[in-house]
Parts: sequence; structure tokens; C-alpha cells
Amino acid sequence: MKLSHVRPTRLLIKYFSVIRQHLYLISMSAVILFISFLGVIGYRYLSHFKVSPQSLLNFFGTPKEQLESTGGLTNFLVLGIRGEGEDSPDLSDTVIVISYNHEKKVASMIGVPRDLWIPSYQAKINTAYHYGEEASPGAGIKFAQGAILEDLGLPIHYTAVVNFSLFKQAVDLVGGVDIDVQPGFVDDEFPIPGRERALPISSRYETIIFPDGLNHMDGQTALKFVRSRHAEGEEGTDFARSNRQQQVLSALSKKIITPSFLLNQQMVDELINIVNSNLISNINANLYPSLAKIALDIKDNPVRSVPLTSSPDENGVAILYHPPTFKYNGEWVLIPKDNNWNALKQYVKNRLSQ
Repeated sequence: MKLSHVRPTRLLIKYFSVIRQHLYLISMSAVILFISFLGVIGYRYLSHFKVSPQSLLNFFGTPKEQLESTGGLTNFLVLGIRGEGEDSPDLSDTVIVISYNHEKKVASMIGVPRDLWIPSYQAKINTAYHYGEEASPGAGIKFAQGAILEDLGLPIHYTAVVNFSLFKQAVDLVGGVDIDVQPGFVDDEFPIPGRERALPISSRYETIIFPDGLNHMDGQTALKFVRSRHAEGEEGTDFARSNRQQQVLSALSKKIITPSFLLNQQMVDELINIVNSNLISNINANLYPSLAKIALDIKDNPVRSVPLTSSPDENGVAILYHPPTFKYNGEWVLIPKDNNWNALKQYVKNRLSQ
């Protein structure tokens, strides 16, 4: 049967029914949200992404035959950058690795702390993309992938760089999101874009407040919620920020993966334009159907979380710690226990093989 004979609406509904079952995957990271979204667009939207009808057939094949992999794993890197202001807009506020095991058909997520040290760069991992772009426009992805390989021993096959504008516009497009904030928190030092060098120093910041309970957030508010770093207690840590990012992504995905949104051609076209304008990726459009197939293949296996923290995991293992700042140019950084980078790589390898 020729693809030209398949009615667009039927194909759209078929894709939607498949992806709808896997919202837990979408909630884990921006890249999974992106992959799932591409899978539900349907035949009539393929031209926007320049996906050939022949490549669409890959949805019904084996992803491993189309995707790059190492040792049976395909690794995705997601970087969230500010993309605005004059104070290093290319710094990565969010660094997430998604590793898909083709044999077991399971996906694992690694929330990489932005303070993780890169020995060869003598800098934090959140600077890798920035330094790459500074050295040569377009080299940021290679620098970031190299940093992950050096620190975690994971070759990265595909990378998506998402700026804050995409996040903010997408939330506003769906009419905002409802987030259950537990616990509430106050951040007295949230940076104001464009005032990075303003004087007095206090004028560079604003106070943001998120009370306990259900909060309706527009794009700007949701962005502040996931970026906040200076609240007191646990909510001021990068680990809490990672949890908040997953929370908002989950709420956003649930509003996108609905019949009212997906069958609204105008809204889908607008989301496509937002993505095209604000996302940088080395993923070829013809791979989108294979990536969407991954969502189907892992339907019976929840996404695993690989913690990289200075707190003990469920096995009592704390793989990272904060060394004295005077040894690292006065910076607050994270390194493996006993400065044993091979142990960190083995830890990640063991967790991904479980």
C-alpha cells in the first residue's frame, strides 16, 4: 500500500493513540518530549520537518537499525540554555543524558549536576557548550558531548539544545500549567535578565515566591520556578531544580498530548514554528520516526533514574562530593569521591546495565 493512499487523519490518530500511553516517558526530559511530539504530528505535518514518506516507514522497523549506538546503547544529551542576556547566555542550566538500551528496551535518565568538574577544561560542565560556541560557532555540541564522554565515559550520539524562549512560549501556547509546589519556597536572589552588571548589586535581583499547593504558571513564571537556585534549604540545590524541571515538563506534555491540541492544526503549526526557531539539534529529521518508535518499545518499562549526587542513593552510595574550593579556582564544584573518575564511569556503566 502506498503512503499517499493513507488518509492523514487516520495516521494522526494512530500515532496519537500510541504516544498517549507513554506520558511517563515524556515527563522525564525535554528530548523525550521532543521525540514523542514528533511521533504524533501525523502525515499532514511531515513537510514541516522535511521527513520523507520513505523514512516514515522506519516507525515500523527496529530503531537500532537506524540510530547510532555504542554497546547497544543510544545516548541523547539535552542542554537547556538561557539564550538571552549578556552574561554568558550559552551556559547550560540543564544537562540531562537519556540512554536507551536497545536490547532491554528501557531508557535511563541521568541528571548531570551543572557543577560537575571537567578536568581537561578546568571548568564546570555547564560551561562546555559555551566554550565551544566561543571557540567556533556551531562547535558547542561537540564540546558538550566531549565533556560527557570525559566525565561519565558515555559517547553521546544525539544532542538537543533548548533555549528558555522555547520553554516559555510552549507553556504560554497551552494556556499555562498547574504545578503542585511541595514544599513552597522563596528566592531573594533571582537574576533579572539584562541587569547582570547593574549597580547597586541588589538591583540585579528580584524576589520570587512559590507558596505550598497548586500554582497556575504562565511561561515566565514556570521558567522562574525551574531556574531558581537561591532558595533556602534543599530547594536551593541543583537536585531540587532537576525535580522541578521534570515536574513542569510532565505538566506541559500532558497538555500537548491531548486530542484538543493535536487536532488543532493552527496550534500544532505554531508549536512547530516555536520548535524550529528555538531548538538546535544534530538529529536528522529522517530519524524522527525511529525515535518515536522508542516510545512504543519501552511501554512496559518505566524510565530509570541514575542519581549523580553528593547524597547516598538507595544503596547508600554517594558517588560525588564537594572538594575544598581553594583547589578549584575558588569555585564550588563536584567531583567523584577520592577524585576517582574511573569509579564514576564504572558506577554509571553498572547502573545502565541493570
